[in-house]
Amino acid sequence: MSTSGVEPVVRERLGLDPAALGPNVLERAIEARMQARGFTDAALYAARVMTEPLERDALAAELAVSETWFFRGGRPLFERLAGFVADRTTARALSIPCSTGEEPYSLAIALHERFLSPGEFTIDAVDMSERALARAAAARYGSFAFREGGTDLRPVYFRRTDEYWELLPHLRAAVRFHQGNLTDPLFLADERPYDLIVCRNVFIYFTPDARLRAVANLDRLLSLDGRLCVTPAEADRLPPGRFVAEGQTEFGIYRRVGVGSTVHKVVPRAEVPEPAQTPAPVVAATTTGPLGAARLLADAGRLDEARAACEALLRARPSDADALALLGVVHSASGRTNDAFDALRKALYLAPDHAEAMAHMMALCERRGDTARAAALRRRLARLTPKEDT
Repeated sequence: MSTSGVEPVVRERLGLDPAALGPNVLERAIEARMQARGFTDAALYAARVMTEPLERDALAAELAVSETWFFRGGRPLFERLAGFVADRTTARALSIPCSTGEEPYSLAIALHERFLSPGEFTIDAVDMSERALARAAAARYGSFAFREGGTDLRPVYFRRTDEYWELLPHLRAAVRFHQGNLTDPLFLADERPYDLIVCRNVFIYFTPDARLRAVANLDRLLSLDGRLCVTPAEADRLPPGRFVAEGQTEFGIYRRVGVGSTVHKVVPRAEVPEPAQTPAPVVAATTTGPLGAARLLADAGRLDEARAACEALLRARPSDADALALLGVVHSASGRTNDAFDALRKALYLAPDHAEAMAHMMALCERRGDTARAAALRRRLARLTPKEDT
């Protein structure tokens, strides 16, 4: 079966590198989804994946790698993570991707062993597979989930139900599960920063561009003096000079370099305009230079010319968030909603607080019926808008 029609969507929309997933994984996933949807023509299915976000999510669930078990990485790692959380006041932790729940539940157990009550910490766990999240919420596991060496957890923290072991209710209640994609620029857009983010065994499956988006999200979501945990094998995929190991490198725990100084978004400098290219917000959009000329064309309703002007500008400055935002507006006005979404998404990746891009993306999401994302954008936009003096 040819995967050529679906592979670009997997790379660009899901951020996954099919080659990194393993041989024939994408082909098997496509076959499973085609059978589930009743498709016999691969080309027709490829068209459906390109146009249906829900089908992309379903395909992503088929591609998700769910190899995990309790205390994977060793008890000492989780005890160290729990020790860091225990030293905070009402600490927040994030596990991404959480797969079927073994990792965040392991952290909950480690925190329980330090006598922390559920009110003293929050654990959010996110995965893009709804099927994996359903299993995580059920918290019922076979014996293979307990293959990490050391003391057997089951007699203390689980109860036997038929052939499964079910986690006790007070530990299940300590974890909140959410569906999401780490490479989405709006990932957890409405959440406050986390003191601890555990993000292990995922970078190896991302394309280089998706990895940049993922790290940018992690940096946005990590508190100023927070800790990021990755596997030692993935440490070289962190931005050079941005993070430094804390303690033994085999734990893969990192903090920001120069904690206490100004923290910038984690995006390689080659991908980001210099500060001088990103002017402070002004009341009215500038009408000078190539961008100003493109904006005047758009205001005059000359949309094709405005689009051509934006595209010419982006060929010279591909990381110009203002030009991408204006291109998204022009596409939207021309009825090219998919192109508008992509342009605005890229603008928000480069400049997460770009008010114009945020406002138009919010409107676009509302038209698409994505009310949750629109509401998150509305709240973010409201925080950027200064209140008038009374």
